[in-house]
Amino acid sequence: MKKLPALLSTPARVVIALSLIVLVTELLIMVLIGVKDTYLKDSLPEVAWMLVDSIVLTAIVSTALYILIFRPMREQQAELERQLDELRRFQKVTVGRELRMKELAEENTALRNQLAAAKPDNKQS
Repeated sequence: MKKLPALLSTPARVVIALSLIVLVTELLIMVLIGVKDTYLKDSLPEVAWMLVDSIVLTAIVSTALYILIFRPMREQQAELERQLDELRRFQKVTVGRELRMKELAEENTALRNQLAAAKPDNKQS
C-alpha cells in the first residue's frame, strides 16, 4: 500500500487508474451476464441483471474513489490542519514575545527618564 501514493502522484494518473478500474469492472460484469445466459437461463429477468450490473459497478467504483481520492484527501486535510494549528501556536508565542518586548522597552525608557531626572538632583547636592 506504500507504493500506491507514488504510483498515483498526479491527478491524470488517478483518472487513468479510475478509468481502468471502471473498464475492467464493467468488462467482468458483462462476462458474468454473458455466462448467466449460458448457465442460469431465466433465473432472473433482464431488468434484474441490469440492476445487478449497476449495483456491482457502483460498489466497486465507490470503493475505488474512496481509496484513491477521498482517503488521501482526508489525510492531507488532517496534515494541513495540524500544520495550521502549529502556525497558530507559533504566532501566539511570537506575538506575545513582541508585546512583552514592547512593554520592556517602555519600562526601559521610563527608567532611563527617571534616572536622567535623578542625575541633576545628585549634581546639585
